[in-house]
Amino acid sequence: MGRGAPSRLPDEIATLIMKRLLGLLFFPLLVGMPIAFAGPIEPEKAARYRDAVKSCLDKLLEFGTDRYGPVHTPMLMSILDIRTGESPKEPLVLDGLIRSEGRLHRRNPAGADLWDDQPLVRTLFAFSELTDNPRYAHAAEDYIRVYFERSIKDNGLLAWGTHIFYDAYEDRPGGDQDGKGPHEILVLCANWDRMWKVTPEGVRKEIEGIWEWHLVDRETGEHNRHDDKSRGCDFAFSGGSFLHAFAFLHSKTGDPRHLDWARKIADRHWNARNPTTNLAPDAPSTGDRYDAHHCFTTVTGPHVACLLKAYELSHEAHFKDIALAYIAAYERFGWDPEAGRHHAMLALDGTPIRDQEKGPGYDIWKPTGYVDIWRTVMFSYEFPVEAAQATMYAYQVTGDPTALVAARNWAAEIRKALPPGMGRRWRQETADALPSAEGAGGTYAENYGRSISFFLNLHQTTGNPEDLDTALQLADDAIEKLYENGWFKGHPAKPYYEATDGVAYLLYALLELAVHPARLPVNL
Repeated sequence: MGRGAPSRLPDEIATLIMKRLLGLLFFPLLVGMPIAFAGPIEPEKAARYRDAVKSCLDKLLEFGTDRYGPVHTPMLMSILDIRTGESPKEPLVLDGLIRSEGRLHRRNPAGADLWDDQPLVRTLFAFSELTDNPRYAHAAEDYIRVYFERSIKDNGLLAWGTHIFYDAYEDRPGGDQDGKGPHEILVLCANWDRMWKVTPEGVRKEIEGIWEWHLVDRETGEHNRHDDKSRGCDFAFSGGSFLHAFAFLHSKTGDPRHLDWARKIADRHWNARNPTTNLAPDAPSTGDRYDAHHCFTTVTGPHVACLLKAYELSHEAHFKDIALAYIAAYERFGWDPEAGRHHAMLALDGTPIRDQEKGPGYDIWKPTGYVDIWRTVMFSYEFPVEAAQATMYAYQVTGDPTALVAARNWAAEIRKALPPGMGRRWRQETADALPSAEGAGGTYAENYGRSISFFLNLHQTTGNPEDLDTALQLADDAIEKLYENGWFKGHPAKPYYEATDGVAYLLYALLELAVHPARLPVNL
């Protein structure tokens, strides 16, 4: 499977399937789920998905490494022009100001960001395992090792996340405040175990540094998304990434302090909930701002996913119980059965916030009305497909029936939004920035990838053929809209492979389809 090697025969998909078949057979028994004996998809279609993934990964390894500035490294660039294979020092803005909420450094222009590439790292390791070709895993290991060596802030934390990254042209941290901006990690359940195997001391230093620099009150667990030890925004999606990191470190060290850190962060939001509804605010510390008094899918999506990961690592029932309580609360108050839609924003007493015009200042980011399934903005307060994935994952991990009901409701809502297109909340702004977007159709690679994974996991759990059909429909549409010149683009109207558009989520989802009915680990 090396560069230039002929493509493997389609019937060899069976070999890949057998490598994980035992997991398919026995995992459902452990959590009391029904077993879905679904056959593999057509060999030709599976081979098409696998080969498209291989092509894009091969392009990345050939053209996507840091070949810029005096020092060349194995780090993988965040933005690559699919026409030239180059990473432009000043990429076209395109939709960047909308997707990044006006913060272009979030795209990591001219650089690499190992935090944003966590889904890519997971994909590279999975592809090596499935093909018995170590090339991809070695590339991921080299990327991790060098990033931990070269991309470091003055306070010892990694220069990664949503503000800073490694500038390949300057051979140093870059981005916000010329590379000295905030350490801010959020949304993702990081591949801590893979990184630990490459650099255990580096991982331990990073995770212990999170406790040192992001905690505001070590008794209450109040934290800040930024590493300045000052009160700021204790967002649910940054707190989730923190508590998952602490639970991971405890799994390696056995140090009870590390598990206590995870509990403190989890309880920060749990203790701020409305005890009658179990709805928790997104950011309890922000005073009169709306995110201190409302619940969004930031809680039921990224935060719940990290709670469940922490539960798996620690077997601490508290994490599981909180996650399930959040899912049940949002389903009770956020689901509108008549409309077949979820509300995007709930007051803590359960009152949904109806659709409003965008407000001034920070109110522009309020996700009022129903959720926007094909979201445009990278972060903000709306994560509907991630919430769907988290509910599905909750059922897989716990067997809780309410989580399965929620997952099925999400499935119905996503189907109602098909085919994928421009998100409604920022539709006009996107059309102005990307004039060809309306005609191109389709959505961001991350929206495709997460949705495919969600429907495939739902099918593998319940056996409903409609869910597999939807996953295949989404996959075929993604390939039609995004696969070009052997690359996957981040959006149909853009000429760029772009890490922050979530291309790696799509690659992983296509790989999941290629090995179905076997299962890969969930990519959250």
